[in-house]
Amino acid sequence: MKKILAMASAALAITMAFTGCSESILTSSGDTTSVENIWTAQDDDIIAWATGADLSEEDKEYYNIKFKDFYSEYAFTITNYGLDETSSDYEAYAKYYRQNIIDMLSNEKIILRKAKEYGLDTLTEEEMNEIDTSYQEILGKWYENFKSDAEEALGITSDDTSGGDSANDEKILEKEKELFGAYIGQFGLTEEILLTWQTNTFIEKKVLEYVYKDITVTDEEIDEYINNLINEAKSTYESDVSSFETNNAYQSVWLPEGSREIKYIYLGLSSADAAELTAAREESGADDAEIDKQRDEKLAEIKEKAEAALEKATAEGADFDAVIKEYSNDYSEAYAGQSTLIIKGSQALHSSLYDAIYSLEKVGDISGLIATDKGYYIIKYTGDAQISEEDLNKVKETEKSSMLSERQNETANNTIVEWRKQVGYDYDYDKLNLDKPEEETSAAADSTASDESSVAESTDSTTTSE
Repeated sequence: MKKILAMASAALAITMAFTGCSESILTSSGDTTSVENIWTAQDDDIIAWATGADLSEEDKEYYNIKFKDFYSEYAFTITNYGLDETSSDYEAYAKYYRQNIIDMLSNEKIILRKAKEYGLDTLTEEEMNEIDTSYQEILGKWYENFKSDAEEALGITSDDTSGGDSANDEKILEKEKELFGAYIGQFGLTEEILLTWQTNTFIEKKVLEYVYKDITVTDEEIDEYINNLINEAKSTYESDVSSFETNNAYQSVWLPEGSREIKYIYLGLSSADAAELTAAREESGADDAEIDKQRDEKLAEIKEKAEAALEKATAEGADFDAVIKEYSNDYSEAYAGQSTLIIKGSQALHSSLYDAIYSLEKVGDISGLIATDKGYYIIKYTGDAQISEEDLNKVKETEKSSMLSERQNETANNTIVEWRKQVGYDYDYDKLNLDKPEEETSAAADSTASDESSVAESTDSTTTSE
């Protein structure tokens, strides 16, 4: 095969922007609207074709992809991503989307032909309803993007619709549809074409699911994987604690005895003060005692607030989480109530923090104010960190799902590669404004001048014929 294929998952992807596989056709007459100094192709130029020796002429005609099939989807995609194909700043991105889309279009042709062979191209009423439900949801989101423009065009304000005026709502929706239709129309697209994209994507998914339907992952394989991971985690911890600390996979299956769970309140110095102290520490011949003095002077500015936080945190019946929310500078709703894992022998923490954590004797103990170059910390020892059987089972379930998905994707990719070999897809890289793959250019460089001329003539002939 002469080119790198897009991943099968990419071939199936369809987003709200409808940038997945398609049977897109330009409905406008004449040549595709594009930038003259970039594109030389005409709408009906064939820019991808099959070269398989065992294919019939009918098959080869089916696999042809015209420029208009490619460009309408490409232009729609880059416009939605805000890319200017004429700008050198976006050249790499534009080339990526060109390659990605032509790969998806050619893969789509292949997979849809396989769907017909397997009898998977006929959809049940339930499947068509599923497609339509998803399609309508996507359209609804697209229409919503044109709401403000629709209101402006109709002279309707938010006050006019705040009372639940259904008549105005219907007018706005109809205008949204009109504006959306005009928007996609500039790319030669219609809502019917978008529905075809959605339908084809659904069929392609059916085909690939059929291809990997017998792929499995056994419990024994997962157990072996987890056991190996545990042994690797232990070995890494013994040889390099830092490497263990930065590996979440290790920590999900094994923790060294003595590791702890904590919660903390952080009252920080200004970023400028913290940076100044850090820079001073890093200077050659730094006087730590003098820098400690400077730090204490800066900490004095937030000490009253820190003491107030400590008093609340250590009061009888205190809700430590509530004090974190009230005082901690790095509080986040996303992580509210969660504890922080501290690895026994941690190399990631400053010694003052590590020593303070391990000076707490029993679960529930709370430290005093811990002074650091970044500010004050108040730490609560919330529990001993251990991996339970339940934790391990969750990891096994996750890994089993991940491993199965990986095998399915690999099988799908390998299958598409084999199908592409049989079809023998080739592209007109010049008309696609793409660099020819290195394998092809290297082969051409090794040929004689007469051979090169012959190959070029053959390519031109194939490209312009239907």
